[in-house]
This record gives sequence, structure tokens and C-alpha cells, in this order.
Amino acid sequence: MVSIKISCQELPHFGEILKKEGYNQIFMCGSDISFGGRDKFYKQHGDYEIFDYISAKNNGRYTGGLEGWGFLDKNLYGFAKEEITRLSKEGKPFNCTILTVDTHHMEGLHCNLCPKEYDQQYANVIACASKQLDNFIEWIKQQEFYQNTTIVFVGDHATMSNVWEEYYPEDYDRTMVNCFINSAVTPKGKLNSRDFYAMDMFPTILASLGAQIEGDRLGIGTNLFSNKLTLAEELGDKYFTKEVSKRSEFYDQTILEIGK
Repeated sequence: MVSIKISCQELPHFGEILKKEGYNQIFMCGSDISFGGRDKFYKQHGDYEIFDYISAKNNGRYTGGLEGWGFLDKNLYGFAKEEITRLSKEGKPFNCTILTVDTHHMEGLHCNLCPKEYDQQYANVIACASKQLDNFIEWIKQQEFYQNTTIVFVGDHATMSNVWEEYYPEDYDRTMVNCFINSAVTPKGKLNSRDFYAMDMFPTILASLGAQIEGDRLGIGTNLFSNKLTLAEELGDKYFTKEVSKRSEFYDQTILEIGK
């Protein structure tokens, strides 16, 4: 957990903030991290140590074959326990970010830990992923460093599978899961039934670590532990979505270099 003050005038990346505070950082995934330029993203914004399918194969940590995109989540959790244990003994705060993928595939990636109690493979994979995550969290809770550790897990998007679409009510609003465990702060307002977007996670996760955020807003993201309205709540979801969906000439020409 951190004890820093962040101004809305300074907008470094999450990893850059923690690096400045002396954190050791590692990003772990069971696939090739170079996909989509993720390796450059994490190395350039916080100098993360990288643990992926390629590095695990190269250093002999993983000797199995290719499963889907790389190795399964059951392997990833095992490696994560080893890396977290190592980091916890180095005398510095640490940030371990883990990307799981077993539930990403349309039918899910089935492993030998998955039950066979449901007719659909995807249902069995989800049940397996839920149990593995619960076991991992319980393992963290048993470690000496847990009292000063915040656990955050979030989904990157709703499921791409349509196996249960016929069972959804007409007004069903599909959302991503998000959960904060052992947060350094308690919410000032309500946390449920709020309109927020991925950008609101930036200040919210920092706040959960104990960071004090000036005005409870970083960029266009709002600290959800505060009683401040998110921009989606303040401006209305439709208007906000319309505005953030607009193209940026600066981004296209300077970042993406479109037209050059």
C-alpha cells in the first residue's frame, strides 16, 4: 500500500507512479506478451519485469506444450505464487499484475482441474476458473504480507460466448466483474449500481492502495471510493459515450502517425 498524494495535473501511468514509490513490479501472463505491444507498454511505463509463455519456456520454468495461447491458468497461478513469494522477501513493496485467459475462449480452455458437472464445457471452465481464483486469494490471505496488501481483480470485457444469450432477460445489462479485497480505504459513498468506465479504475485502484488523489479525479477517471460523481454519472451515459468515442486528430497523427 502507498502513502502518496497525486495531483490531477500530473498524469503518469499507474506503473510509473508505483515505480517512483520504490515498488518492484512484474506482469505475468501465460501467452506471448509481445502480442499487441504489451511488452513495450509494461517496460516503458514502470519498467515491469516480464513473465510470459516465451520467458517461461526459455528459462526452463515451463516444459509443457502449447495450450491455446500458451499455458493454462493453473500453471500461471503456480508461477505467480513463486514470484509473489520471491518479491515479498526483497524488502520492498511490490505490484504483481496477472492476466488469466482460460475463460476468454468462446468455449473456454478446459484443464484437468475442471469439473464435469455441467452439460456445457464453458460452464465447467467458468466453475473451474472461479475455484482457482478463490484458492489463489485464500493462499494470499495466509501469507505474512497480506495485512499490507490489496487484491484487485477485474474483467477486461464481457464474455464473447453466446451460450446463455437466450436466457438473458430483455433488460439484462451485461457488465464486467470487479472486486477489491483488503482496500486501504473505505468508500465514502455507494459502490454498487454506479455508472463508470475502465478509466475510473485508474484512480480507484490507486486509492485502494492508500494514495490521496487531489479532487478524486485523474484525467477523466474518478475515484469510486469517493462520493464524487463519475463523468458518466455527471454528464449522462449516452453523452459521455458519444464524447469519448470521438476521434482525436492529435492521437491519430502524433501517436498512431496516421497519414504520415
